[in-house]
Amino acid sequence: MNAHASVQTSDVVPTLRQRQWAEKTRNVVLCRHVIDETHDVKTFVLTSAADRMFCFSAGQYVLVHLRINGTAMTRSYSVSSPPTRPLDLQITVKRTPGGLASNWLHDNLRPGSKIEIEGPLGSFNLDELPSQKPVFLSGGSGVTPTMSMLRALTDRADDRQIHFIYSAKTPGDIIFRSELDALAARFANVHVTLVCSQGGPAWTGSTGRIDGRMLLNLVPDLHKRTVFACGPEGYMKTARACLDAIGLAPAQYHEESFGGSSSSRPELGSAVRSSVRFSRSGVEHHCTSGETLLEAARNCGIYIPTACQQGVCGTCRIAKLSGEVVMDDLGGLNAEEKSAGYVLACCSRPQGSVLLDV
Repeated sequence: MNAHASVQTSDVVPTLRQRQWAEKTRNVVLCRHVIDETHDVKTFVLTSAADRMFCFSAGQYVLVHLRINGTAMTRSYSVSSPPTRPLDLQITVKRTPGGLASNWLHDNLRPGSKIEIEGPLGSFNLDELPSQKPVFLSGGSGVTPTMSMLRALTDRADDRQIHFIYSAKTPGDIIFRSELDALAARFANVHVTLVCSQGGPAWTGSTGRIDGRMLLNLVPDLHKRTVFACGPEGYMKTARACLDAIGLAPAQYHEESFGGSSSSRPELGSAVRSSVRFSRSGVEHHCTSGETLLEAARNCGIYIPTACQQGVCGTCRIAKLSGEVVMDDLGGLNAEEKSAGYVLACCSRPQGSVLLDV
């Protein structure tokens, strides 16, 4: 009787493999809960509409596909929840002034709402970049992937010595503040430092901006550690400069950048006359100075999927069949993809004639 019952149960209940999230495909997810983290940051708790479990690496991101005012758009958001809790997936979104996607999510995504996500994506994660002595540096909403990493490690009661240094504008802008305080109090191996550029009279923590002296005071053995950094481009420039001055080896530094600025891109000489030919479309476009491949495609009415438009997410990856480009990417392609001839349309500018497999 018991054996017969177990057979019937296996016919009804999906196996773990059957409940596995289909990676790198679009999946419909249901918003179960919305958490107000700060005055302008919300966490959206998502579950699979098909009752599947999420599988990703701590630090990865997903693409969120939206339709706003009849226009389809895609945005990339790091997963803030850890893979050790596979029944839901959380994205933490800061409302950006003028930002279509972030404002739409804040104003419209409610418990019961459905959206489409795609992923997981990204090589900024603990599985591909393992470390026995990690230091997590983050600024603003860049705390989301590092928080996923910290949560994953503490969920497993990992005993490695962890330093988590997070910078925010004011104490009211600190995302996950109560949880960070609780993790530091619960785990002796977890050292959390919160830094505010504008502390205020009631703030007793660190004030100012990170610099080399502060980092070495907080992490005396920094030279023996691996740094995982994420934040707005201004914060990232400061972090890179500090670590370079300290002498941290490049192999010990990994980053994910939020909010890159086009002003940091190198200017290209106007003397280079460039053109892009789209092989499958049969269209050729003569580029203006500094025009990206993505801009060239849009000017021709050719669709190339894109999300971050900063060289981070890799969504606009395309195969370059011939020609040369200057690519100002922020990690959106790995070494194998670059060797295979792929470029990122959003941050690649042609140098002469370029042929693309589009």
